[in-house]
Amino acid sequence: MSQSTRFIVGGLAICLVVIGGGMIFTVDQTKQAIVLQFGELRKVHKEPGLKVKIPFIQDVLFYEKRVLNFDFPEVEVTTGDQKRLLVDTYTRYRIIDPILFFQTVKPANEQGASMRLESLVTSTLRNKLGKVLLRDLLSEERPKIMKSIERDVDKLVRPLGIAIVDVRIIRTELPMANRDAVFSRMISELNQIAKGNRAKGEKEGQEIRSAADRDQSIILATAQQKAQDIRGQGEAESIRILGTALEKNPKFYEFYRTMQTYQETLGEGTTLVLTTDNDLFRLFKTPGTVND
Repeated sequence: MSQSTRFIVGGLAICLVVIGGGMIFTVDQTKQAIVLQFGELRKVHKEPGLKVKIPFIQDVLFYEKRVLNFDFPEVEVTTGDQKRLLVDTYTRYRIIDPILFFQTVKPANEQGASMRLESLVTSTLRNKLGKVLLRDLLSEERPKIMKSIERDVDKLVRPLGIAIVDVRIIRTELPMANRDAVFSRMISELNQIAKGNRAKGEKEGQEIRSAADRDQSIILATAQQKAQDIRGQGEAESIRILGTALEKNPKFYEFYRTMQTYQETLGEGTTLVLTTDNDLFRLFKTPGTVND
């Protein structure tokens, strides 16, 4: 083989290597790719592996499949109660449709996505926070507010081939110029709320005490009435029993009643001055037994 022939064969081999290298490309499992021919879309590759393109004619753009983060610069917003805030946020997103992303986002890369997201998230954040109170943003309502912002932003970026994974507020601060004034207004509002709650509590407490007093009066009256009924029934039963005893043995009943009178009258230290014919001495003077 002559030297010129070897030169031609070597040149052809080099060309084949260059052309072959330009035909084959690899899509990593964390990437997705689109093939462009003279700037026009020709093919989309979402699965990893070796792919083929036409060298020198077709180009390949790679996009991330993984979640991407974007930290926003500090934004000043005004809440629904006219409180000015400085808010830091970050957004996590994913490119779900590389074709839409390429067609709608300019430049069609992460920098272009960040520019579009900054505009959309900032406008949504100002719109949403402009309708809520500062105390709600600093309370347990905050996750609900952020979830609402996330849903609204996601609707806006879907036509761009992007899906929102999360939107969070990292830091919320008051501007130094009006921080003292805002704190004073917040303290005044909280004092008003506390005063209203105390008045409401005192009113409810008075109502509870009045109801308790009313219930107590009703219970006592009912108990007294029941006690009187029971005492009346007891006295009636006592009278019936005494009447039965009197019918069976009048003399014993008379003796029993006399003994009761002695017990009630002649207590310890009692002195009585009576005539000898008084009824109290009748049993001491009369011989015989009770049945005589």
